[in-house]
Amino acid sequence: MCGIIGVLARRGVQSDLLHGLQQMEYRGYDSAGVCVLDHGRLDCAKAEGKLVNLRQALRDKPCDGSIGIGHTRWATHGKPTQINAHPHLSDHCAIVHNGIIENHEALRHDLKDAGAEFESDTDTVVIPHLLAQCMQQTESVADAWFEMLKSLEGAYALAGLIELEAESLWFARKGSPLLLGRSADAFYVASDALAVAGLATEIMYLREGEWGALSGSGCAVFAMDGQAIEAHWEPMPHAASSTDKAGFRHYMEKEIHEQPAVLQRILDAYVDDDAIHFPDAAWLAEQKLPKRIVMVACGTSYHAALTARYWLERYLKVSVEVDVASEYRYRNPVIGDNTLLITLSQSGETADTLEAMRLFKRSTPQNKALSICNVASASLPRESDGLIELHAGPEIGVASTKAYLAQLSVLALLALSMARRGEVMDQTEFDSHIANLWRSVDGLSHMLTQTAAISAVVPLFAEARGSLFLGRGPCFPLALEGALKLKEISYLHAEGYAAGEMKHGPIALIDNKLPVVVIAPQQYQLDKVLSNLQEVQARGAKVILLTDLPKAQWPKGVDCILSVPEGDYFSTPLLVCVPLQLLAYEVALSKGTDVDQPRNLAKSVTVE
Repeated sequence: MCGIIGVLARRGVQSDLLHGLQQMEYRGYDSAGVCVLDHGRLDCAKAEGKLVNLRQALRDKPCDGSIGIGHTRWATHGKPTQINAHPHLSDHCAIVHNGIIENHEALRHDLKDAGAEFESDTDTVVIPHLLAQCMQQTESVADAWFEMLKSLEGAYALAGLIELEAESLWFARKGSPLLLGRSADAFYVASDALAVAGLATEIMYLREGEWGALSGSGCAVFAMDGQAIEAHWEPMPHAASSTDKAGFRHYMEKEIHEQPAVLQRILDAYVDDDAIHFPDAAWLAEQKLPKRIVMVACGTSYHAALTARYWLERYLKVSVEVDVASEYRYRNPVIGDNTLLITLSQSGETADTLEAMRLFKRSTPQNKALSICNVASASLPRESDGLIELHAGPEIGVASTKAYLAQLSVLALLALSMARRGEVMDQTEFDSHIANLWRSVDGLSHMLTQTAAISAVVPLFAEARGSLFLGRGPCFPLALEGALKLKEISYLHAEGYAAGEMKHGPIALIDNKLPVVVIAPQQYQLDKVLSNLQEVQARGAKVILLTDLPKAQWPKGVDCILSVPEGDYFSTPLLVCVPLQLLAYEVALSKGTDVDQPRNLAKSVTVE
């Protein structure tokens, strides 16, 4: 979502601010701005739209100064306009903010009564006015910053400038990610490690409730209660610098093509001879199998969890519940003893998933919470009892591809590990499944050569008014994911459905302007899926079939058939996801949409 960058240096910081904002463009945004302290005065520039507009504004009127803050905004409160863009200013204060201030209306009312005037519609605009008020009522800037934080309800990552403290860069974190960085000649505050890639040599991830200030004399960090704490720096992650497109047209295209290497990295990391090891969750191998598993996630991660439910229930014979995080955290879930929570998030900062995990741990501290995440340093793995890292590398495209395949891959390994440990799967069957996962590395590479076959499908969507995706078993969630990818980046409405449910409503939609994608591998009720295919054919639909059947057994009369390498119960979904991603990508290209930064979407959803 929104991106924060702040810089304190012994030189002009405008270029570093722009660098940080550019590195965070992938998160999704609709406006941008910077503010610097120049000779003790705040100097601000903001622009609606893409970063190029802000760059032009700064060419016309540069913001000079050795301390500054910047922001890319994804609109929540107020339209995406220049006046609603961050930073927001009041007398002598400037603030950039990620998150949502839930009591902003009450604060706005009180501040108006005290004489404050507001230009912006955002929730953030109350913060600098509140800070200015606190500065009039306290003896020091640190006291004012602390008092301001105590008045804010909701989630925030903040960076601020105050004219009275012209050499200090203030920060705070509650419910929204924020980190500090440093190099030989500068300090940084950012919402994303990528923002300071190539700038900082060391970083420090702020924990919940921490706040403080960076200055020429160093870094002061305080806990939520105001007690000073020691700063702990660590080397800048190497992966944070891998952000080029490597010759591909889009990050999404690049990340689709990285998937064979991602799967190989995962297998290399966790498969050792005839066993599976998760070094950051070693207790998995030591504890008895749980009586119940709860999986919580959002969006694409939720679809990965739905597929894993089939694997886990089939072999472990335990109840597996999969919940959307935003629903789980508000429905007073019944958890019970000996329950394992598995949370999934690419970024590890997804607000609803984080809060669902915190609810679980508060409710039943005797139970374990496992995170499956692509960023080992993020909030979710740091607050969990164990981590299975995805090893996908930075994912820049907003529509997740390689992180989704990585989630499926580690979930398959987790299910196999638990099945083998529970002695419900013998070594021969275990070895066979592992061998099929290894073969899938080449299978994925093969699928990436089938772009001509994918391109042949695209004309079926030229006049389409929507699309339907059908699958059974572990491929039903693949249908959900295929539909999600298509609507995310092509803006064409699509719906994923369990093939057996088609006659309970969606069949009423079917005509020759509704392409139907049928996922029909041999592993999952093939005969029944092919019967569903004939039902939609009979109603005039254009049908795209994904199958691993030999060509001699292909059904007749299908408009397009995409051949998938044959897998087994665990590897088949990995192989199927690639043509679904490529289909969405090619349809989006044909419609001329912004593939990497689709409208209204953000890479990391850190607010409710």
